[in-house]
Amino acid sequence: MTSYPTHVFLAVLASAVLHAGWNALIRGGRDPLLHTAAIVFWAALVAAPFLAFVSLPDAASLPYMAVSNSVHVVYYVALAAAYRSGTLSFAYPIIRGTAPLIIALGSLFFFSETPGWFGWLGILCVSAGVLIVALRAGTNGSAHTIAWSLLCACTIAAYSLADGMGVRQSHSVAGYSAVLYTMEGVVFVGGMVVFGRGAALARYVIAHWRSTLFGGVMSTLAYGISLWAMSQAPVALVAATRETSVLFATLIGVWFLRERLSLRQWAGAATIMLGVALLRA
Repeated sequence: MTSYPTHVFLAVLASAVLHAGWNALIRGGRDPLLHTAAIVFWAALVAAPFLAFVSLPDAASLPYMAVSNSVHVVYYVALAAAYRSGTLSFAYPIIRGTAPLIIALGSLFFFSETPGWFGWLGILCVSAGVLIVALRAGTNGSAHTIAWSLLCACTIAAYSLADGMGVRQSHSVAGYSAVLYTMEGVVFVGGMVVFGRGAALARYVIAHWRSTLFGGVMSTLAYGISLWAMSQAPVALVAATRETSVLFATLIGVWFLRERLSLRQWAGAATIMLGVALLRA
């Protein structure tokens, strides 16, 4: 599988917009962990009814789904911690910027997929661009943010590779997506209850149901599109294209969260766009 159809590429760009949107909602919440858990809760509630209407995934995909589900829990916890310690326009690019290279290398081993020269250059440009956007001077408390963000990057690579393998063996992208999101909600919300934050989560969901429901819908659509794209095109190219979400997250941070960017960060944004162009070369 080496081709990257235009309609798949455009769908992944749409997924990137949605992904940046729900990450901005997490950053805008008063308690990032509760806000994340509420979004995961709504994502599961949105996905669960589809189980009655879609074909369930083949059993061969279930071990990969289990790995993805477990890693996603770690991802959400680390994501909330990163946003608690840093700004959206600093943490989000680090999180998304280092994952494409790990995924590309993993794709060679797990899928025997070679992006080609332009593909590799595109992945490198995207990763370099998002790190340029992130690594600015004068950010307080950045050490903790970087640590949590790098952990997020590793989890992104792990669950992307697991889901890429799982969705290709599922023979039902919709079924795989519905089961994955439903189980994530059960595991993550169950974990919140076990660790004594169930009541706080219930109150938070009730108090912030509009924004968290909106975030849950965006999260479901964003990753659902990516799952479908990974069944149609090389995982490494899909993963790199998704990182254009950094551009949208940066703009959201500027326009809605009143975060300020430097000329260096705008140069990083241009590097990302060059990388995207190379991915389609």
